Amino acid sequence: MHANGDTEINFNRIRSKAVLKQVTQMINEVTNITETFPLAQGQTAEGLVDTVDAALVNFLESGHFVVSKCPIANKDPRSIEALREALRFVQDKGQIMVQRSRDFVRDSTSTEKRKVATLSGRSLLVAVAEFLILADSIDVKTIVDKVDELRDTVHRMLEADSKIEVDEQYKILVSLIEELDITVRRRAVDLVKPNQRDDLLAARSALRQIAPLLFTSQRTFVRHPEHEEAQKNRAYTAKEMNSALNALEAVLNGQQPEIIFSEYGRIGDLIDKIETFQNKIELERPGDYKGHLTRRELEGLVEEIVSGSASIADSGSTRDTRKQKIVDECNNLRQALQDLLSEYEKSVGQRQFTDDIPLGIAQVHKRTKDLRRHLRRAIVDHISDAFLDTRTPLILLIESAKEGHEENTKYRAQMFQEHANEIIEVARFSCQLSADKEGISVIQLTASQLERLAPQVSQSALLLCAEPSSKQAQENMESYKNMWFEKVGLLTTALDNITTLDDFLAVSEAHIVEDCERGIKGILENASTPEDNAANCGVVDCAAGSIRGRALRVCDVVDAEMDFLRNSEYTETVKQAVKILRTQRVDEFAERASNLAYRQEATGLTWDADQKDNEMNEFINACTLVHDAVKDIRHALLMNRSMNDVDSDVEYEVEGTNAGNSDANRTIPEQENQQNLMRRLPEEEKQKIQAQIDIFRVTQNRFEREVAKWDETGNDIITLANNMCKIMMSMTEFTRGCGPLKTTMDVIRAAQEISLNGSKLNVLAKQISDASVDSRTKEDLLSYLPKITLYCQQLNICSKVKADITQIGNEMVVSALDSAMSLIQTARNLLDTVVQTVKAAYIASTKIGRKLNIEWRMAPPKKQPLVRPQKNSAIIRRASERRPLQPAKVLAEFTRNDIESGDFELNNQKRRVNGYS
Repeated sequence: MHANGDTEINFNRIRSKAVLKQVTQMINEVTNITETFPLAQGQTAEGLVDTVDAALVNFLESGHFVVSKCPIANKDPRSIEALREALRFVQDKGQIMVQRSRDFVRDSTSTEKRKVATLSGRSLLVAVAEFLILADSIDVKTIVDKVDELRDTVHRMLEADSKIEVDEQYKILVSLIEELDITVRRRAVDLVKPNQRDDLLAARSALRQIAPLLFTSQRTFVRHPEHEEAQKNRAYTAKEMNSALNALEAVLNGQQPEIIFSEYGRIGDLIDKIETFQNKIELERPGDYKGHLTRRELEGLVEEIVSGSASIADSGSTRDTRKQKIVDECNNLRQALQDLLSEYEKSVGQRQFTDDIPLGIAQVHKRTKDLRRHLRRAIVDHISDAFLDTRTPLILLIESAKEGHEENTKYRAQMFQEHANEIIEVARFSCQLSADKEGISVIQLTASQLERLAPQVSQSALLLCAEPSSKQAQENMESYKNMWFEKVGLLTTALDNITTLDDFLAVSEAHIVEDCERGIKGILENASTPEDNAANCGVVDCAAGSIRGRALRVCDVVDAEMDFLRNSEYTETVKQAVKILRTQRVDEFAERASNLAYRQEATGLTWDADQKDNEMNEFINACTLVHDAVKDIRHALLMNRSMNDVDSDVEYEVEGTNAGNSDANRTIPEQENQQNLMRRLPEEEKQKIQAQIDIFRVTQNRFEREVAKWDETGNDIITLANNMCKIMMSMTEFTRGCGPLKTTMDVIRAAQEISLNGSKLNVLAKQISDASVDSRTKEDLLSYLPKITLYCQQLNICSKVKADITQIGNEMVVSALDSAMSLIQTARNLLDTVVQTVKAAYIASTKIGRKLNIEWRMAPPKKQPLVRPQKNSAIIRRASERRPLQPAKVLAEFTRNDIESGDFELNNQKRRVNGYS
């Protein structure tokens, strides 16, 4: 409740949910007195005043009790006195409010008394809010005092000049962190703003993680103060610790910290431009086309998309074939836009669009989808190359440092830094095509942490190289190693979570082929010296190791995906395919590749052309075992997908791809399964059907944007519209040879159900029309009802899709094109009419003269699912690494259990975010 001057509550100052709840409750109770007229049944005005009076007494009693038990009563008497004064002010305002409210209810027709009661109620609310805000600020001050105490302990620890003193201060530091941790977690749960909650938890996590590193760095510095590396490690950890403490204090005080976790979640420019472009190309009426203004805007967006795509295509790790596909799709997108703009220009001055415009829109969407797929897979190429082996560079560095080889350690430190730079660059690069703010936040923040950590890892290795026998240097190196692997693991998991399983499998298959070609080159390369032969052996061995690693990663990823699904025939089929790859094909490949490498090392110099051909064929056959097994896994996964869910380079790549619901998997005799026949249509007819389905999807997207705004609860119109859309989608899938409908009878039953729903929709719309007092809106709504009936009848007729087999010469020809095309076109017309009916029904419902049982409520924002049943993270790492923790929660939702259970970073590894848009 707001007013001017001193009767206004500044809700921006309320940062605690508990405070907000109390203030809201008081607002509701005071509002009941001043605005609840006429009273509800059984309610009296005096009773309302008594309720507020009792609530005020209860509030004052609770306030006095809390003030008396305040933990800073002895430390800060001024704050306690301020609380008591604020409580007395609440009491005074409350008494005035109750008295003036009683005067008002005795004479509720008096405008002046109503005004006085309202102003006194607002004054009471302001007083209560000020007291609660003051109490909350004192609560925050107690936490900040603990932060200051912790900061002093860190300072004393950094000033310590003996191992014993460092150990003592660290024990105190740990106890203070644990005590502060409990308080911070509770505070995080109570914060109103999600971004402050996320920043507080991120600072808390950084504090917990850097403390052990500070301890080993300080101990090492005390033992080896003469080494510059020890000084740098100590300075780094001290800075990170102070940054974490400063961030904690800033968030607690409602200020903005220097390092803001929530600010890292900025959607990439490229994906934002693509989304904007796709939304702007769909014009609803010819009058929406503004000539050169619309053309200039859309062409400008396309050029920005092309420019962003070029940066990905020109990146070093982008394959030449992928680069060419990106270039081609950019050109195709430009041409599709020009064709669409030409159609828009032809429609200027007409009353409605021709059928060529939806086809043009569908073509632009298709070209955009193709471009996005190639861009995504170019990103996955980068991730695959950079994160194939994240452990070896550091392990080699540590081994060299332990041996005390200074030059070799410096060389490997340089190699490690290059590796670190690569994974950091790729991590940031990958955010360009992700629309997931939370996933981007984790990636960007972790990349920044790794960027600061990498030089210190090298410094700790150089220190170990200088003092290989020092226990402190060894412990310091171990701490930095663990921190590095932990951060890289988190970064890898976050990257995995914005990469879809389909993209991962597609890229893995392509990379296995590349590795096979690399191995063939090593076999065929001429070797005139033992050194050349050894180099060729290394190429073959490296290629074989990469293939084996990629295959095992496929097994781990798919196994993790199946763990999220209930056991079924589908999951058992996939797991069996994975088992064959893991236990049979990989082992057989490894044995054959190893034997080949031994033969090449022993006799490679004497191989003639025939021997090289034989060894090449042997290597190809071994690689084919793995490649075919990976492909079998992908095909098994696709059996639970609708074709609409598969973003494949080949539209009809897999025979028998079905939707993943129970109806789709029921057994149908082969001779009755017309769906199989639809898949055997000639390719030319498939393309024509696909063109109509693309147009249908444009209407479907428009339907979803309009209808998704409304909550289905209590609104039968929205429920019926959604149900009709789902059935029509199944019918269009049937024309492509997929989906839950198997036979012509299934399609007929679906059409009958749509017709029944259409009749129910007509009845509800007619009720709204009859109740509407505006003749124009009534006429608009009534004009759509006959169209729904007409299209439902047409859909019943078109549902009798019959796929006939005829033999022409030695070829079997399947024909069903006309019926399929008519079915899709009628479904599109019906869906478009339903959209218009929903719009008209809402407009008419705002002008009704009597109450209807249809409640138009905006649908709440859709939450991300806790588990994605279809899309899993593409975890592309060295096969020898442990399996990643399986994500189980949405990254953005820091639930109470997560906060109270402890580690922020560990919970992040268990969370799951959306894939690429």
